[in-house]
Amino acid sequence: MVKRDTLKTGEMVWVRTFPEIIAALDKDGNSEGLPFMPEMQRYCGRNYVIAAIMTKICSGGEGMRQVVGEPLIRLEDLRCDGTDHDNCSRLCSLLWKPSWLRPDGRKRLKTEGEIGPVAGGWPFRTTTIAGAYVCQVTALSGATALITVPGKLRLALSDVACGEWGAPAFVGSYSRALLQRLRAMTRRSPSKLTGAKPTPVEVLALEPGELVEVKSFSKIAATLDRRNRNRGLEFSSYMLPYCGRRYRVKARVHAFIDERTGLMRELANTVVLEGVTCGGDTTSGLCRRSEYLYWREIWLRRTPGP
Repeated sequence: MVKRDTLKTGEMVWVRTFPEIIAALDKDGNSEGLPFMPEMQRYCGRNYVIAAIMTKICSGGEGMRQVVGEPLIRLEDLRCDGTDHDNCSRLCSLLWKPSWLRPDGRKRLKTEGEIGPVAGGWPFRTTTIAGAYVCQVTALSGATALITVPGKLRLALSDVACGEWGAPAFVGSYSRALLQRLRAMTRRSPSKLTGAKPTPVEVLALEPGELVEVKSFSKIAATLDRRNRNRGLEFSSYMLPYCGRRYRVKARVHAFIDERTGLMRELANTVVLEGVTCGGDTTSGLCRRSEYLYWREIWLRRTPGP
């Protein structure tokens, strides 16, 4: 077991071989509630740099939660490609437990015999149970614990005290949260759309690598309902800083696993943009999960350029 204080952000670690990792998992393929997924096997036996070490993390629909046991670790920009989960196109950040890593990153690279195909198939439970998918995002609730409101404030102040979160960002995050709650109470929205009229659709058929510009918020607001959603997809406050800027399309999102239900949900006319992920500043402190934000094509315009 790797001790927590031996791992530091920015340092290189070596992902253990698959047989070594198996020895650290329970009968369901989990470590402290977090599953090791089939999509992660290809990264065994290689060196990577630690991007984030998380003792708290956002869980869909539940806000910030405390990680159970050892922290969760994000390595560089390693993401799930969904190949073993019916090609889910969510591109989630892969999460690692310290017991799956070695702190000395100067190890040899993998050999085919160490991480080759598993004889007889995946040795743990299947990736679906009773029609619901099992993956790291659906398991986050069980791999984390509830944090009380005073506890969330203490965590946020701790981030400020250690310099990981600036005081202006702290004040701004709480101000935005207060405004959002006031809007919810008064049912006000910046949207121009009211009533039961469906929100509009625009089909650009964007492909990875294309250059786009995010429209101004005033134009985006004209496509939202009273809950700031377009066809059910929310335009969140984390997306505001990207308005008016140019980015390249990373990938199209055709379907994703809902972490609250484990069900696959389809999406149309939606993409993710290179480098555009959740800002991570919440009223509980920083979340370093770094998940891609989803963009309706109606919120973007195709832009010529190099």
